[in-house]
Amino acid sequence: MVSVPDAIPVHSLPKTPSQVPALKIFRFKNSRDFQKEPLVPLPITPLPTDTPHRHTYYEILFIEEGQGYHEIDFHSYNIQGAGLHFLTPGQVHLLTFSSSFQGYIVAFSEDFYTFYNPVNPSLSQLPFFQPARRQPIITLDPAEKKYFHNIMENMVSDHLSADIDQTLIGKYLGVLLQKCLYLIQKNEQPTESATHTVPELVGRFQELVEKNFRQMHEVQQYAHELSVSPDYLSKIIKKYLGTPSQEYILDKLLLEAKRLLVFTNLSSKEIAYHIHLDDPSYFSRIFKKKTGLTPNEYRDHVRKSTI
Repeated sequence: MVSVPDAIPVHSLPKTPSQVPALKIFRFKNSRDFQKEPLVPLPITPLPTDTPHRHTYYEILFIEEGQGYHEIDFHSYNIQGAGLHFLTPGQVHLLTFSSSFQGYIVAFSEDFYTFYNPVNPSLSQLPFFQPARRQPIITLDPAEKKYFHNIMENMVSDHLSADIDQTLIGKYLGVLLQKCLYLIQKNEQPTESATHTVPELVGRFQELVEKNFRQMHEVQQYAHELSVSPDYLSKIIKKYLGTPSQEYILDKLLLEAKRLLVFTNLSSKEIAYHIHLDDPSYFSRIFKKKTGLTPNEYRDHVRKSTI
């Protein structure tokens, strides 16, 4: 019998003396030894990547070689060779390896990125960090793999330097993400690009929901924070995300409920209170309406194939 915890492990980054959250770079747990080890070796990630967990920070996995799968919030992605994987704070994920991995894990906070890249697009505007876009992976051809390998080698070299310059590291991160955005846009059809030009308001709404969905359940609350009318916000969200804003908030709540049902031992009642639904019976009703299963039925069904 697999032991299930009462909470999903959440990992955070330490802060630098200046209180700007640090960026960290790691190797994968089952990486082969580098042929040319730097004077100060790059550490292996200390986190248990093969069990469900989440972060308070953003993460980019640059996989140069390896096979396995990456499960992100109940979506399973095959790993076959080179690619970039993107994770936002709060997502539950795990990696399963069927061969050794070569590459890097870049962990950083939103504050770190915006502090050193104030004129770049916000993270919520980048398609690989937008929940509604579901583009968490970019597959790389040999030339693209080499491009990112060169960026990461230079970034790691400076990251391990005794007189590390955080400004330089921050700029490397900005260049890396700008190149990722270019690859996404290059591979989209012209009509898709036009459709996916998302207004800043939509990105700000998504960002607010990500940070506040447990406490704020009503469109009016988000409209007030964004200084627009609820009707206007609903119209824009429906147009660009394809779902009414109230449904978008509810879907975010139910995704969190699904995470807790599958990866913890919390009761349905405890989960309802965790997401600030004070009526557990209402929670059970809307959960069944959206999924076709009661919370406990969903837990039993998904655990058979997940854990």
